[in-house]
Amino acid sequence: MTKKELKITKEAAGGRLDVFLRSHYPEFSRSWIKKLIKKGNARINGRIASASKKLTTSQVVQFDLELPPEISLEPDRSLGDKIKIVFENEDFLVIDKSAGISVHPSASEYKGTLVNWLLYHYPPIKSVGDPAPFALAKGAGLRPGLVHRLDKETSGLMVVAKNPKMFIWLKNQFKKHRVVKKYLALVNGNPAVDNGQMDSNIVRSRSDPTKNTVSRSKTLGRTALTFWKVLKRYAGYTLLEVTPKTGRMHQIRVHLKSIGLPVSGDKKYTSGKSQNPKHLGRMFLHAAYLSFVLASGEKFSFNSPLPSELESALRNLPFMIK
Repeated sequence: MTKKELKITKEAAGGRLDVFLRSHYPEFSRSWIKKLIKKGNARINGRIASASKKLTTSQVVQFDLELPPEISLEPDRSLGDKIKIVFENEDFLVIDKSAGISVHPSASEYKGTLVNWLLYHYPPIKSVGDPAPFALAKGAGLRPGLVHRLDKETSGLMVVAKNPKMFIWLKNQFKKHRVVKKYLALVNGNPAVDNGQMDSNIVRSRSDPTKNTVSRSKTLGRTALTFWKVLKRYAGYTLLEVTPKTGRMHQIRVHLKSIGLPVSGDKKYTSGKSQNPKHLGRMFLHAAYLSFVLASGEKFSFNSPLPSELESALRNLPFMIK
């Protein structure tokens, strides 16, 4: 543990404590900094402070920095049937991920992820991929085979490259927006029309750096485009098919919230007052369709049915609106 005192400058005044500390320790993740603050490792003028505490000039922050647990890229078979192989050949595999599983390790979740599962079942895949920014431990530097990701709370389809050549091809297909992804999302509310698109730029939230938000400016943030259409209407809820054309963090969740249709069960982007369907114990967002074309011109398309817990939540919704 290392202890350090940091004076609040005029430039830092008005900002959050966690954002301030992250700027001084960029090699550590936001989640790890917040975890240390919650633990009581940060004080302002000698008094324990929260992550959201706003800073003022002349204050002094005392911070006890602890190193995070070593990130593990060790093989792990513990996930069992929570990850299903939908298709596999010598170049790639398509998997169906259950909700509650992180795609790759981080400082706050350093094992038991899809990456650890991949390394157990496909050891050669360790040499496939790009350097990863989350690598804080010696020897941990890859997101093996990963060309895209799903949020921990999102279930559904992902494609994983098994060799460098396929990795580069798939990565470029995603970069050029040629991969088709379709999600099923139950949202709180009923839209006035049956389809639409959202093209607001997405920026990091100033109040909570673990979240994103839409920008009113086309010059700030990163461009993002999402299409949606109504599949079924219920009393107070709507089942949507959502097609993102870009791949920003939390894009679907942020865009839908911005038009007053937050994803049901989304604890990060909905308030505690939001009324979610009865017995829905997770976020209702599922990657149901994935399609891409290989260099040979061969097209692959995959479908994933709604998980049983989401099917059950729909069956319990009364008063379908015709």
